[in-house]
Amino acid sequence: MQSKVSETWYAIQNKEDQRCALAARLNTFYQSSSAERIIHIPEEIGQGYWQLNRIHPSMELVYSDAIFHRPTALSSLEQDDSIKLSFCIGESISWNIDGKLGEFHVHNQESSAYGSRYTSSTCEFGLQQHFKGFTLKLDQTPISGMMQQLPIQQLMTAIAGSGGGFYNAKMTPTMIRIVNEMTQCPYSGELKQLYLNGKALELLAVYFSECILERQLPAKHDGLSRTDLTSLQQAKQILDANLAHPPTLEGLSRQVCLNEFKLKKGFKQLFGLPVHAYVIEQRLEAAYYLLETRQMNVTTAAAAVGFNKTSHFSAQFKRKYGMTPSTYFNQTF
Repeated sequence: MQSKVSETWYAIQNKEDQRCALAARLNTFYQSSSAERIIHIPEEIGQGYWQLNRIHPSMELVYSDAIFHRPTALSSLEQDDSIKLSFCIGESISWNIDGKLGEFHVHNQESSAYGSRYTSSTCEFGLQQHFKGFTLKLDQTPISGMMQQLPIQQLMTAIAGSGGGFYNAKMTPTMIRIVNEMTQCPYSGELKQLYLNGKALELLAVYFSECILERQLPAKHDGLSRTDLTSLQQAKQILDANLAHPPTLEGLSRQVCLNEFKLKKGFKQLFGLPVHAYVIEQRLEAAYYLLETRQMNVTTAAAAVGFNKTSHFSAQFKRKYGMTPSTYFNQTF
């Protein structure tokens, strides 16, 4: 029996150009039942491509990397009730939904979760806008095995509570690293499918942990009140936004209205690491991404994420990844 995930889930239309070659190619793309498929943007419209991989009976990955040479508006009819997790690693993108007021957005290094049946929307791609990202499509019907362990209901609750039907969350350094590894997959054929499936499950685990479960505070948590939990979540968000120059413990405790003792004890209790160790781990993830994408050399990346000494960065990197950054990335590439 053919999985439901292979059925058409988007119908694309350019309302200003009924003969739009890109819309026609995208419809063919989404209607195909191939496990791996790719289409390229017509040269007169832009450059780039859409690529789809079915990496699990209940999961598809759609990756897009496109630059438009002229403003293009594409309308789509979403025709199934699957859950989608989109990750933006290019410029911000916005869209309108029929029957709803205002624009919806997802910005660079941000995720957006959504899932509903029969949604009609229009997305406008601006001149020279670089649209880059990917979407994980989770079909709820054949979910089995490890996929059954996902807290889908909590995600649906977050989506329902978002107001517009899109639950946006900032991508953490770990999520950014995994997404980049998926887009730079070094394998082909069956090994590629195996690699992407493993990475997708890793990404889902991190996403649900950091963007769903951590944000749904329990009523009680071993000596921590709900106000304490809210303050600790706020402390984590402040650290995530200021990895290179985080506030001191004293400054952080003042910002979140929590005394230093409760901040230190509660942070480790809730997030598994002391405050300083958490900052180091997140810095290492951010530096890993900068080095993996070849945006910076070791010295520059170390300084960019907040390490004052390259030697200290190298020692911490070796502790986490088993070798120095220079050795690691020379072997990797």
